Formats: sequence, structure tokens, C-alpha cells
Amino acid sequence: MKSSIKYLLVTSFIFITLFAVAHEYWIAPVKYKVKSKEAFSVNCYVGEDFKEEVWAKRKERTLQVKVYHENKINDITPKFIAQDSVKIPMFLNEPGNHLIAIRTKPSYIEMEGVAFNDYLNEDGMANILSYREKNNLKDKRSREYYQRCAKTLLQVDGKNDASYKMHTGMELEIIPQSNPYANDAQELNVYFEFKGKPLANYQVRTWCKKNGKLIVKAFHQTDATGFVKLPIKEKGEWMISVVKMELYTANDKADYESYWGSYTFNNN
Repeated sequence: MKSSIKYLLVTSFIFITLFAVAHEYWIAPVKYKVKSKEAFSVNCYVGEDFKEEVWAKRKERTLQVKVYHENKINDITPKFIAQDSVKIPMFLNEPGNHLIAIRTKPSYIEMEGVAFNDYLNEDGMANILSYREKNNLKDKRSREYYQRCAKTLLQVDGKNDASYKMHTGMELEIIPQSNPYANDAQELNVYFEFKGKPLANYQVRTWCKKNGKLIVKAFHQTDATGFVKLPIKEKGEWMISVVKMELYTANDKADYESYWGSYTFNNN
């Protein structure tokens, strides 16, 4: 009986731990298309299959939040962290596209070996899975630092500009090569970059939901130069996401570090 209870507790712990880390993270404006000086709000969410759960402890986890518009950069970090989980009130003065980018501080997590391997497999981190297999580490508990690099694109007064493709200087960059809001786009050519280099031959994902229902969940792969063409025919709220992990070498407190990237827009 005791062994059965112990097994259930361990199994539950593995599931909960996997559930806690294996979440996409994204920025979600209440409205993606607004008028200049119109009040609206923004929040950050984590969740599986694009299902919203409020991202807690925003004050202690956030590193920086900036709004990019044409050649202007506005640091809104103090406003963003003024509250821990309530929606952030905003308004934008100028017509055109505005790109909001959030970078979080590293967070630490440990996972049991089996759960960690499942997480690596689900999110396409074949490099780390191969490393663990080659070094007989598949059963070893993981120690990981993870951080988020998220973007969202808004449109003000129905106008477009080149702000959608601005480089923010984050470790993990998702950069569309055309405007998601222009010309009723059916496909989006997207460049993925990690620490200044193309994220080549790597798994990325797309999600789309409409009226709260998930209508697209797809896997894609970048080419040798870090580009991939993503179908966006369906109309709704879209998220492009990718997770990149590497060995952690700064000290002996962790084995791995990962970066979770996302880019959201609404073409409805």
C-alpha cells in the first residue's frame, strides 16, 4: 500500500512538474487592432494548446518590456511590473504597427529524467536528448534555467509599417519577413535567430484560435538558413513559438538553459 501511494505521488509530481514548465508563453492584447489613443489592456499568459493561464509573479520575473515603433523604442518595464497579474492598461499615440517585446529573468526548475526526456521530445530539442542518450543521462534528474522572449504585434488606425520585423536584441528572435496584417497574407516567411545566428533545421510551432477554440496546431521546421514559410490562411489569433535549449556552463547550479520564444498577432 505504501509503495503504491509513493508511486502515485512520484507520478503526480512528474506530471505536475512537466505541466509547469512545458507551457508556451505569450503576450495577449485584449485587442490587436486599436485606434490611436484608445485605451486597451495587455496581459501575459502561459498554457498548453493556447489555453490562457495568467502568468504570475510578474514583478519578480520580468527583466524588460519595450515597445518598438519605426525608429522609436519605449521602455515600459516600470508600468508593466506595477502589478503582479492584472491586465496592463495601455494606449498608443501613433498610427502604424507597434511591436511589444518582453524578456524575462531566468527561472529555475528540476524535473525527473523521464518527464524531462518527454519535454525535450515534445518541443523538438533533439540536441539535448541526443546528448543525454550518448552520455547515459536519460534517467538523471534535470536542473534547468529557463527564460522567455515574447513579442506581439499591434496595428493602430489600420496602418502598417516595418515595425513588425524589428530586431529587439533578445537571445531568441522570431522575425516575420512580411507584415502579418498586410494584403490578406496566406503565408508568412519567418526567420528564427538564436544568439545572433540562424536557428537552422529546427522545430517550430504555430497555433491559431478563434472564438476561444483552437483551430490550428502545427509543427514546422526551419531550413539551413533559419527560415520557414508558415501557412496563416485561417483567421484568428496566431502564435508562433519555438524553444531552444543548450548546456549550461556558467556554474554547477544547473545542467541546461532554455529560451522560449513566441510571436502573436491577430489577422481576423
